[in-house]
Amino acid sequence: SSCSRFPLRQYHYVDSVQSWNEARQSCRENFTDLATFESMDDVNRLQPPFKKTQAWIGLWDDPNDWQTSMGNQSNSWRWSATGETSKTGFKSWYSPNPDFYRGGETCVIIRNKGVWGDIDCASSLGFLCFNGKKRFEVADTP
Repeated sequence: SSCSRFPLRQYHYVDSVQSWNEARQSCRENFTDLATFESMDDVNRLQPPFKKTQAWIGLWDDPNDWQTSMGNQSNSWRWSATGETSKTGFKSWYSPNPDFYRGGETCVIIRNKGVWGDIDCASSLGFLCFNGKKRFEVADTP
């Protein structure tokens, strides 16, 4: 058998409508971060109730920040958990996205079938977090 370079992630759908920033904060407090996907295998591991909805994931863009250092032609979409682009080059954009409509769509949702769309970060949606370990840890007591 072969070992993957990337750890398998456990995904958790949170059915609480929040902005992207609120969702990221909630994921960081209760899990690890908003969901990161490095392959279609990651997307295929999503379980219901997500299958019937759309949700925030950890992909976002700050064109003002990245254009200065990278130029307009570079990929400026970053994962919240790492601050980096995809390590595998995996993308699942729903055409014509990303379109940065009216200069305000800098956060990303995943829709059923695993396609991504950019929308305004202030929109209120449910969200996907990964690795739920923090919420269930119990500190050792002497």
